Amino acid sequence: MSHAALREHIKAEVDHLDPAALQSIRKIIARSKRWTTTAPDNNSGSASNLIGKVALTPKPLAFVGENLTLEEFDRLTLKERAMLKRRLKERNQQWLKEKFSALGAAWVMVIEGEVIASGKSLKDKPRPPQTVKISQHTGKFPFVFANDQFIVIEESTASWHKTVQAGDYYPALPITFGSASNTVEMTGDFDCGSSHTFVDYDFLLAQKIIRPATGEESETHLHLNKRFDYFDKFVRIELFSTSGEPRSLETWVSCVLDWNLSPFVDVHPNRTALIGRDILLELKPRVLLDFDKRQTEIVTAAKTKPPRRKAAPKKNSAPTKRRRA
Repeated sequence: MSHAALREHIKAEVDHLDPAALQSIRKIIARSKRWTTTAPDNNSGSASNLIGKVALTPKPLAFVGENLTLEEFDRLTLKERAMLKRRLKERNQQWLKEKFSALGAAWVMVIEGEVIASGKSLKDKPRPPQTVKISQHTGKFPFVFANDQFIVIEESTASWHKTVQAGDYYPALPITFGSASNTVEMTGDFDCGSSHTFVDYDFLLAQKIIRPATGEESETHLHLNKRFDYFDKFVRIELFSTSGEPRSLETWVSCVLDWNLSPFVDVHPNRTALIGRDILLELKPRVLLDFDKRQTEIVTAAKTKPPRRKAAPKKNSAPTKRRRA
């Protein structure tokens, strides 16, 4: 019986079942598609030959999941988008692992089960305006998956903000987040073991630093054996030195949904942001960590004096008369 006939037969038998049961049936059928049998040779003469002719051949691993239209995607709430992305990433874990490895990619863009674009750095990952334009052109909203190997978070033990461990503190870093609507000053935990900066989504939303956007897609990541979902948002960031000198840039930060349930508050319950290397590498400040006083000082770079110009040779006030021979 062909797969199409099998599908129709099962559908007729279980059409009265609820959606969850039907989904289970579909998974069974999908798994059965991965194996095919080779028909025996009519000229074979024995049962052993017939058995030898039956070969089970695994089909190439396929992506599981269908792209939505932009309109369908935008009707989802932020949490529904995060749940959809998390399920897709979990179901296609091995497929994504193979694609990331084969392409050496930090991210891949998938439409209808095919990688249509990829990049070597998360800095080049497509943003909402680009994915919206692609969806308008193709009719499908593309899924963009980030390679977990490029998102590194290593918890350190040195500290300024007190953690749940006795006698342990996290280095604190004063930082300002801003937008066209507002600015907010906060103190984040400085962790040079983290390649990214992570902030409380709801906090920045309440402070009018960020707002929901058409076509923005979440990403999911694992930290301290705990999953969390985040959206990359474009913000203005400022660091001020002790002398008041500002250093600023506009960049993307990872805004985490349900921050108070995320792994970021397991070590420091009152944390609202984890400041990673990305911002510091861009702003290039001089940071002094005083472990005795448990203070962080942002120092201005020493200004080099301009090189002294050599004095021009003095000119005689009166021209020298040439002697006649």
